[in-house]
Amino acid sequence: MSGPERRGVTSKSHPDSPDNAEKSNLAPRAFISYAWEDDQLKTWVCELANRLCGDGVEVILDQWDLPLGTDRLLFMERSIQTCDFVIAVCTPTYADKGNSREGGAGYETAVLAAEHSRNPDSRKIIPILRNGDWRSSLPTYLQAKNGADLRGDPYSEAEYEQLIRNLYGEQVRRPPLGPRPRFVVRPAGPTNYQGLVQPLSTRTHDAEGVRVEWKGAYPGPCIDVTVTNSRHVIDARSDIGLEYPEPIKMKALLDTGAAVTVISKTFAKNCKLYQTGITEIKTLGGLQRCGEHAAAVSFPGTTLRSIDPIRIVSADFIKEPYHACLIGWDILRNWKITFDGRSNAAIIVD
Repeated sequence: MSGPERRGVTSKSHPDSPDNAEKSNLAPRAFISYAWEDDQLKTWVCELANRLCGDGVEVILDQWDLPLGTDRLLFMERSIQTCDFVIAVCTPTYADKGNSREGGAGYETAVLAAEHSRNPDSRKIIPILRNGDWRSSLPTYLQAKNGADLRGDPYSEAEYEQLIRNLYGEQVRRPPLGPRPRFVVRPAGPTNYQGLVQPLSTRTHDAEGVRVEWKGAYPGPCIDVTVTNSRHVIDARSDIGLEYPEPIKMKALLDTGAAVTVISKTFAKNCKLYQTGITEIKTLGGLQRCGEHAAAVSFPGTTLRSIDPIRIVSADFIKEPYHACLIGWDILRNWKITFDGRSNAAIIVD
């Protein structure tokens, strides 16, 4: 086949493919190696070759390019030598014939194995898996090669795209490196929320105080809150189609003795809080094993600002019905709170 017919590609200017193909719009040239095990596979190989041609790949295939009277061995040798790529259609039969050097597939394996031994880093030989598995269908010399999985009817379009990209040297580009993150110093502890939860701002706000009153039956100052997943968690998990419920309003006790904000495990489940880790909390009853979550806390009916994100833990020792959450010191330290125990009220200034 002449140069113009294959759009200017020659084996000398295009020896090992990927680097040179990437620098030009020249058509890659590929020889398909396979075993003549049955008509079904021959038909499939022909259909694959047709599709590759439709995508601009010049395919050398014995069904087209080996007329009667041609020297088969010479055809195989020249095709392997002059093509930019060799696509090895791997099946258990192909592996058996290749390893035993039987038939045409065996001879091609001998030539390809010699080519591979001369340049083991070359990406010229691309195995594609048609039947069997990677272990049973690849000849020994190809076992370490990465390939495309084209099993099934239809086969994976993503795997086929990967094959085409390799033929053209158009690999998926890695994203550019961003700037170094700003790391926040946190106290040591058994955390596993991977930076989703940030410490709250300590700046003050000029705002009117919020008066909170609670019934005498309550153990202390309670306020309405809603707890949901942090926006970081929702954004990170939206790609897998997770849906979250509407915010659930619950009573929360302002607890100046709690170091962190705690929610009952029942409400954590109802709110579908995503657990980012496990921690232990020391209580009067001993160490309590608790779940860790990256959450957002809001205070409906007040002018208090929402807090997102905040580390919140879920625990069994939080019991309803009076309150389902403890607002701990991690939030309280950002407010100015004045308690009036006689009237069961508190003034909170954000």
